[in-house]
Amino acid sequence: MLRALRRGLGLALATSLAAAPALAQDEPSPAEPAPPEEPAPLPAEPAPEPPPPQPIEVTVEGDRAPAGSVSLKRRDIREMPGVLGDPYRAIEVQPGVTPTASGLPYYYIRGAPPGNIGFFYDGVRVPLLFHVGAGPSVIPAPLVSRVTLHMGPYPADIGRLAGAAVEAEAAPFPNEWKGEGAFRFVDVGGVVEGPIGDKTTVLVGGHYAFGGHILSALIDNVDFGYGDYQARVSRRVGERGRFTALAFGAWDYLATTTTGDASGAKDVLLDADFHRLDFRYDHEFDSGGKLRAAVMLGLDRSRHVGAESATNWKIGARLRGSKPIGGGKALLRGGVDLMVDRYDIVHKEPCDISLEECATGPLGELDEAFRALFPSRWDTAVGAWADALVVLSDRATITPGLRVDHYTSMGNTALAIDPKITGRFGVGERVRIVPSFGVASQLPGFAPLPALQIGGITGGLQRALQSSFGAEVKLSPIPVEISGSLFRQVTFNLTDPIGSDRGTNLGTARFLSRSTGDAYGLELSARGALRKDLLFLASYTLSRSTRTSKSGLTTPSAVDRTHVAHVALLYDLGKGWKAGVRHVFYSGFPAQEAGSGAVVEDPPRVRPFYRLDLRVSRRWKVGETGFVSLVLDMQNATLSKEVFDVTCARGICQPRLLGPITIPQLSVEAGF
Repeated sequence: MLRALRRGLGLALATSLAAAPALAQDEPSPAEPAPPEEPAPLPAEPAPEPPPPQPIEVTVEGDRAPAGSVSLKRRDIREMPGVLGDPYRAIEVQPGVTPTASGLPYYYIRGAPPGNIGFFYDGVRVPLLFHVGAGPSVIPAPLVSRVTLHMGPYPADIGRLAGAAVEAEAAPFPNEWKGEGAFRFVDVGGVVEGPIGDKTTVLVGGHYAFGGHILSALIDNVDFGYGDYQARVSRRVGERGRFTALAFGAWDYLATTTTGDASGAKDVLLDADFHRLDFRYDHEFDSGGKLRAAVMLGLDRSRHVGAESATNWKIGARLRGSKPIGGGKALLRGGVDLMVDRYDIVHKEPCDISLEECATGPLGELDEAFRALFPSRWDTAVGAWADALVVLSDRATITPGLRVDHYTSMGNTALAIDPKITGRFGVGERVRIVPSFGVASQLPGFAPLPALQIGGITGGLQRALQSSFGAEVKLSPIPVEISGSLFRQVTFNLTDPIGSDRGTNLGTARFLSRSTGDAYGLELSARGALRKDLLFLASYTLSRSTRTSKSGLTTPSAVDRTHVAHVALLYDLGKGWKAGVRHVFYSGFPAQEAGSGAVVEDPPRVRPFYRLDLRVSRRWKVGETGFVSLVLDMQNATLSKEVFDVTCARGICQPRLLGPITIPQLSVEAGF
């Protein structure tokens, strides 16, 4: 049971999801410099094959200006080995992104822990992005038109995060009916959307893991299941207005049963669900300005992990607008937002230590920690922001911004004032320089469980100084883009129970301890077409992430990896066949218990990790616009084992292996 709980805590600590406002719908001024052309994609399908689905563009950028962004279209994402067709997972191939463990889609980004990384969809907070920790996304790919990874600093409308932000923008409203679905070994799902009349469009979608029942029957000590749903109704109001109602949610269950336990008792690792209902009105003015007013209702719940139950009722409101001025030489943007949370927590009863079944040691510590960290209460957060995208010349833009947030919890208050500025400056026709600097703040972070946010603003806000200096280069005549960045991110008052500690200590102090996190390094990436039928992508990160305790001792983060590299090749074999291969490499993290008290400044490292991902697909045309595809995608085809942790006793540390975690996926996809 202790092992299962530690596994559950590791999963929880590795999947922290924070929230942030959505990517604005504002378009840059026409006077803004045009973005560089993308590298030539893979060639179009042969005539007998149907056209690919609408593009999903994954953009990695310092601010929302499209100039110099690095893009991956949906077609490329679907063909990326190991991504499993999930656009959210595509961010792991970008430099600066390090998974907590191979196969787990939760990341350290420029040294920021998973608890400081925010995910959201179409302006709405997503508290749990991936099913059962490492499964598919709760938001299916057909609903997404673009995913943006903001490494920091972010646009001013993104607040209450001190790490990085991942935004998913909704697919545009269709002019005709279309649908897409997939059947896999573990789940089935799809999306259908289209117009009703001239003014209204509707969307219905969802997934259900029928395979959970099969696997739970075949594997005695595992029980899991998940599902999700999506619905959207949008109607034009007048010539320039639109009202939209968006609903989505998901549920997840994962538990293990101790082998040989006649009682059949289960250790629950994850039992959670969330639901969102968002109403919004968008209006476009003749002057080119835009206005959005929205109200969001939400419900998050977690059960049987640390507390008997945790329920979070949410209500939020946001108002934002934009207006071009100076004949298109600047775009002013600003807004306000409010979030009110009601937390109802039912804790486990304190255990009588004289009883044999009473949890002691780490288990008892965890129960005590949850009682201290998560009281029932009301929390509020109100914020205001403004920025200006200013066109200095046909090759230069600058975007200053400011965000202010005020937090209230259990009678305690905190104020965050976060300025930021980014720029893009052309040097000749093919080079752009991208400097940026900003401040970001957020509440104390915790695990990735819905409805569990540390109460009372204990220890104050986390505050990060985010800076980078990058360059973007387009080569010629070959269609290849190269980018590089030097970055440094310092987070004061950091809460990071994974990177700052390790071992079995699960008491309150582990989750409330503060340190100064410092991350710095070099990020490089390249992407392009080596020839008409061969696309490549490569990324490399050289970095160091440290933690400085209150006593002044500085050591590497417990998950610091000096080198992270990805190389992918995507082939068009013709006649509807596609294939790809991706190689993943991580160097080892420090081979010591970070919280043991016997840390050294430069400890030895555990062994590196290598992984190979493979993908093969075949597509057939059905009718004029329909298609059917058979896809085999395998993450960790080499069945590599990874060192996930170390255990130290009497000065001797032993590595603990994880896996091999391999995710084979055979699916049938179809659409019209």
